[in-house]
Amino acid sequence: MQQWQVYTRLTLSLSLYRNPPWLLSAEQSDEFERQYHRQVSLESRIEEQAAAWDMFASEGEVQAALDALNLRVAAQEEWPAQLARSGLDRNGLYRAMAHQVLLEKVLAQVAEQAPGPDEQRVVEWYKAHQGQFIRPEQRQCSHILLTVDEDQPDCQPREVRQRIDEIHARLAEDFGQFPLLAQRHSQCPTALDGGNLGWVSRGLLFESLDKTLFGMSAPGISGVVDSPIGLHILHYRDIRPASTLPPDEAIASIRRQFREKLQKQHQRVWLKGLRP
Repeated sequence: MQQWQVYTRLTLSLSLYRNPPWLLSAEQSDEFERQYHRQVSLESRIEEQAAAWDMFASEGEVQAALDALNLRVAAQEEWPAQLARSGLDRNGLYRAMAHQVLLEKVLAQVAEQAPGPDEQRVVEWYKAHQGQFIRPEQRQCSHILLTVDEDQPDCQPREVRQRIDEIHARLAEDFGQFPLLAQRHSQCPTALDGGNLGWVSRGLLFESLDKTLFGMSAPGISGVVDSPIGLHILHYRDIRPASTLPPDEAIASIRRQFREKLQKQHQRVWLKGLRP
């Protein structure tokens, strides 16, 4: 069994039953095996298409997929044990992510082949639903992140807390230093842009960050905030109140939604054609 098949087996079971394969009942196992073999067959055919189109997963793409996976499962304490029980070590997980990247690239290529939305229908839909296009309140913010990882000697909770408290004390004296301190200390890719997160709507950040940001009554610096990946300091810079979207923005949004729907339909038809 290839490493990507091991990963597919684990994640499919978690998706369908919220349990790994070894915890399924006898009845669940029978149905799961059927679905698993169908899924492996389908993914194998997609990989064949990737080879036919001369697609490959670059090291950067795989690492980005691994980083995204780590963010999604950061709060799931059982995840490392599930990987180990499945026989997936770091190298195996890397290979599994390379496979996932290939799947996504093929499906993205298929989606690009879908026809575009009918412009007249887009405009007519907007005219019939203008009242729905309200832009939610957004807040412009930056953050500094120090990650906590008990497996790394320099990322222990106590030491990380001490370092971020020191940064916070400097910001309390002069929060104009925020971009510079973010560049120097933040362990998020946004550090390259001074920690800038841009305009953020409710529900896009970790719950603790979201609650803190939208609970601030005026622009400024938050306290130290815990999240599943570490400790943060938020800099709330500006607010954009809820408002009605201009027609051109609303129509562009509808066009994107129509295009995504057409692309998903095209993908489903294409995938159906791959099944034996």
